[in-house]
Amino acid sequence: MILVIGGAYQGKEEYVEKNFAAGYAIVKEYHLKIREQMKAGLEPLEEAKKLLAGADIGNDLVVICDEVGYGLVPVDAFERAWRETVGRVCCYFAKEADQVIRVVCGVGSRIK
Repeated sequence: MILVIGGAYQGKEEYVEKNFAAGYAIVKEYHLKIREQMKAGLEPLEEAKKLLAGADIGNDLVVICDEVGYGLVPVDAFERAWRETVGRVCCYFAKEADQVIRVVCGVGSRIK
């Protein structure tokens, strides 16, 4: 599994399409999937574990996720919980990943 992280509108999807498109299953905007899971009453960390355990995915998975933990702390309790959950799920993905790539201004830097 490869985790690609970075701020909003930093070129993550374009980077992945250029470097990993052929033969990889690509999950875009995982931070938004976490929001949907939380609103549906699901546990995002457990859902992330299920995603990685999927027998049909194997090692050919790329997960793209925005880093949402920077900046002002949201006033809304749900938004704070979502922000924390995104961070915790990304920590799990990073631990399990073969590669972690941070993309800033369209330039990818391998950090794991």
